[in-house]
Amino acid sequence: MTPDYEKAWSDLNVRLRAVEQGSGLVSAMQELETFHLRSGFIRDDLQDVERRAFYHPDDRTRFFRVQYNPRRAQRFAGSGRSHERHISSNDGCFLCRDNIELQQQGNQLGYQIESGDRSYFALTNPFPLLPVHIVIASREHIPQEWGFRDPAGLGADVLMRDAVAFADRMPGHVVFYNGVDAGASIPRHLHFQCVARPGNEGPFPLEVAAEDAGGQVDGPGMVARYPLEAAVWKGPAADVTARASDWVVRWGARNRRRLDDLSANIIASRAQDGEGIVLYFVPRSRSHQRPAGFSGLIGGLEVLGEIVLSSPDDKARLDAGAIDYFVLEAILASVSTPIETG
Repeated sequence: MTPDYEKAWSDLNVRLRAVEQGSGLVSAMQELETFHLRSGFIRDDLQDVERRAFYHPDDRTRFFRVQYNPRRAQRFAGSGRSHERHISSNDGCFLCRDNIELQQQGNQLGYQIESGDRSYFALTNPFPLLPVHIVIASREHIPQEWGFRDPAGLGADVLMRDAVAFADRMPGHVVFYNGVDAGASIPRHLHFQCVARPGNEGPFPLEVAAEDAGGQVDGPGMVARYPLEAAVWKGPAADVTARASDWVVRWGARNRRRLDDLSANIIASRAQDGEGIVLYFVPRSRSHQRPAGFSGLIGGLEVLGEIVLSSPDDKARLDAGAIDYFVLEAILASVSTPIETG
């Protein structure tokens, strides 16, 4: 890395550290987003994103959201990205700091944050899904694959702990881990994603469905009346972490014969009243990652009940009235995977 880039990265980290110490991690992430909006690295200010809600005709507590986000389809092109892999490390991994200056032509800077004994870099997404869309990438180049499948990956219990730790520091935001073949677009490097809740739209559909699911003591609650099977824990961060971590290790042992086909979405957020954490575990089959007739991947945001559409065909279906509550329910149901088997 060039001295100028190192200095710019260091100066930004000093500034954001002061913001975090004074006002918390949310303020630091907002400042990081503002920095990259002003620099032009973030290519979409979300002003052209179209968002709609679709309700069950007989029960308005059951609903899904759609966002039509055409610029999201450009995300794999990066923000002025260079692809000079022959002089970059880890085969040009887009989330390794050694490559970021070259590939993003010095336009992207990150903020180092810690979780236990692990370091991460907070990086803005140039084509965000929602405000303050942050990629929290491991400083170390380790795979996104969980330890059930790859010994080099983090254990599912550790992934849950880190998701909870970040969510506890970011009220008003949702943190999620997309497993390999469960929405992860960069499977070679461990990362979480974080987004701010939509302005005044209230909780996500999964959160509403989970309100009466339990999960405050002992084992998880199980979400009913939702097209995906989901386990949920609720309570103080340390308690949720301990109970969920213990459960997922035992779950892995019970399901070891099917683990080769399993991935997961792990989602954490501060409770709506600001007290405690809500953590979700949604198993996913690797062979059912993309439903028929849908242009995108089913990742953490879709699991929460917000379906991201980005193609012209998606827009045509949306405008023609060919998308409704039941179409969206079928999209999610098509990737539903049992938490336990017979």
